[in-house]
Amino acid sequence: MAAGRPSSRPVRAGAHMHRWAMILVAAALWSCAPARMVSAPGDSLDAIESELAADIAVLASDGFEGRRPGTDGEAKTLRYLAQTWQAIGLESGTNDPAHPWFAPVALQLITPERFEARFFRGKRRIALPDGAIHLYTSGRRSLLERSPAVFVGREGENLDRSELAGRIAVMLWDHPRQAEQREALLEKGSAAVLAIVPDAAELTELAFWRSKGAYRLAETDDGAQLDGLLSQEGAEILLGAERFAALAAAARGESFRPVPLEIEARFEAVSLSREVRTHNLIARLPGKQPDAGTVLLLAHWDHFGRCAEGQGTDQICNGAVDNASGLAVLSAIARRLAQAPQLDRDVYFLATTAEEWGLLGVRAFAQDPPLPLETIVAALNIDTIAVAPRGGPVAIVGHGMTALDRDVERIIAKLERKPGDHQYANRYVRRQDGWALLQHDVPALMVSSAFADREAMEAYMRDRYHRAADADDAIQLGGAAEDVLLHLALVRHFASLDAYSVRAP
Repeated sequence: MAAGRPSSRPVRAGAHMHRWAMILVAAALWSCAPARMVSAPGDSLDAIESELAADIAVLASDGFEGRRPGTDGEAKTLRYLAQTWQAIGLESGTNDPAHPWFAPVALQLITPERFEARFFRGKRRIALPDGAIHLYTSGRRSLLERSPAVFVGREGENLDRSELAGRIAVMLWDHPRQAEQREALLEKGSAAVLAIVPDAAELTELAFWRSKGAYRLAETDDGAQLDGLLSQEGAEILLGAERFAALAAAARGESFRPVPLEIEARFEAVSLSREVRTHNLIARLPGKQPDAGTVLLLAHWDHFGRCAEGQGTDQICNGAVDNASGLAVLSAIARRLAQAPQLDRDVYFLATTAEEWGLLGVRAFAQDPPLPLETIVAALNIDTIAVAPRGGPVAIVGHGMTALDRDVERIIAKLERKPGDHQYANRYVRRQDGWALLQHDVPALMVSSAFADREAMEAYMRDRYHRAADADDAIQLGGAAEDVLLHLALVRHFASLDAYSVRAP
């Protein structure tokens, strides 16, 4: 699940191209062979849990090196998944004979090189201590001459462009929608966004992540964006301790509006750029009437690789919950569908790359899809699912955003599952692949026990999310096993012309 946090070690793109070529050629030849059908899997919850645990143990093992795009870990991950899916009985879904199974995605890795920040109050320059500020650009170079600053607190999405254009938006980082706020401020025309991070340890961790670079789609040309991190000590020097405290307190009020500051700044940030080749994996289970539309199941395969250098002996972020668990659920669903009577509609299975860096793999899929997007009658994303125990409720991430809710809720009730807090679940809607599909009018949901268990999810987010602690010895598969059966019912419903008669154009 994405959180707007960049990732770790720079990728040596060229070092793996020959190895990748060999793997893809072997996979293409192997994919022409008859599929090996596996024995029918069990549908008891205990059997499903064991099956999920086995897949997660492989995908989240140290041998897969944290599944970072463009690395040996990617090659091992996609080879394992492609072999698993073909053995199940799926076929390539790229609809591109030149690239069976693996759809190429070209990325750029943007790594910070240097920055300079100068602050002024009138003609007087304000000096900050070393480490108080960090600046980053999403392009090769960003330069901002003396621009005025405005304090926006926790506001972003509801602000007018006129309040932000040409200004440095100074925001608070200490709230759950921090990444969404920063994105909204940049989209609405802020010259730069500066996030005040009050916790010194968190600032150090964020700066560590940002120093390792971020990905973007290679073909995008949306201009360089400039943002940064500022310590609370730095904010108090710039604004005065009493004024900063007063502004932070005022920002908690419902009537808060942006406050212009008597500060201007000159920012410059420079980055290095290199190309990284990565891949989506796309498979298909053919239906009896493929022209009647498609059901899409997806889960992202990527994580952060070796992400904890210098922070102890365990340096690999294995991503067992996020998102080896989603991949395992995807494969468990595929096994059962492949052994059942043929459905009316095609079912596509998509394992996306670079979700953690801004939903990039699914954005590439949507820009160059192997099937018309308007033919997708339902898209079900599976992410961060190994959190909740058995017997818990189910929530819909994306509730109220598609016409699918009523059908999904009926199936949840039919399986005697309880509805969860959809409003809480929707806090995560922008941080998962379904969001990118919604932007292309694809009806996309995430139906999950994990996001219905607020206590368990928030404990995971606090203690293990995007850390080396997200390993296969700390997963909860009870709810995930129940969700396998729920997704089987959902797919059968939406892939049936009798049960779901809305036909794709």
